[in-house]
Amino acid sequence: MRIQLKLLIIFITMGFLNNLFGQKKYPEEWNFYLTSIEDKPASIYLNLALQQLAPIKEKSNLCWVSLKLKSPTENGLTTNEESEILFKIEDKILETINPKNSLYIGRLTNNGYRDFYFYSKDSKVFKSETEKTLKQYSNYEISVFSKEDKNWDSYFELYPNEMDLQSISNRSVLENLEKNGDNLTKPREVFHWIYFKNENDLKNYIQIVTKENFEIVNNDLIKENKLPYSLQIKRIDKVGYDDIDDYTLYLWRLAKENNGDYDGWETSVERD
Repeated sequence: MRIQLKLLIIFITMGFLNNLFGQKKYPEEWNFYLTSIEDKPASIYLNLALQQLAPIKEKSNLCWVSLKLKSPTENGLTTNEESEILFKIEDKILETINPKNSLYIGRLTNNGYRDFYFYSKDSKVFKSETEKTLKQYSNYEISVFSKEDKNWDSYFELYPNEMDLQSISNRSVLENLEKNGDNLTKPREVFHWIYFKNENDLKNYIQIVTKENFEIVNNDLIKENKLPYSLQIKRIDKVGYDDIDDYTLYLWRLAKENNGDYDGWETSVERD
């Protein structure tokens, strides 16, 4: 059995959001990724599906709840112990806001803070609702902010770039492998697909990757495609969470440098 990656993003549905009246009309495609902000690690959890709707005109105010972590890790992110109370605070905020007024878009953890982001019709209503709720967490240093953001610039700043989307997709495939009984410890053949505009770019790519011990499986000319020169390569590799980005992002960047498009990877499920 093979599981193929075609830059698909796993759909993670948050149950409590589905139950919020007034938010069902908005699509949900929740996922997280790690990045850096001002050279410091950041974890972003975002509803990626809103990208196809943004900006939403009736919700033009960015509102956010900023919470200072009590015991951040050395790199400014959350510990497993503190995460539990943070999830409870998040749930409580979502339970008390008026979904007709405010739409939750995601959260950012960075530099010892966790920020929960919303877009609202009326920022005063949002502030009133959340400040009442947050009084029960007076042991935390919490502030509520808002600003006008008609173009949803802040949402697009949080949205993952192409490379981050590739990493998200890699993780999704690994999760599917695990669901099928693969513990990800056994090296195996990993197949990759890349497409190019012209034959010269294809040949240059092949010349480089063969030096990295990738084998050519096949290459074809598909005239009806915008990128008609297709290439399939393979190599025996590890597929653990600490391994997959190393070579897939290398192949992705190399494809960009040669006017190509890295279209994903697949491998077999390996059970002990």
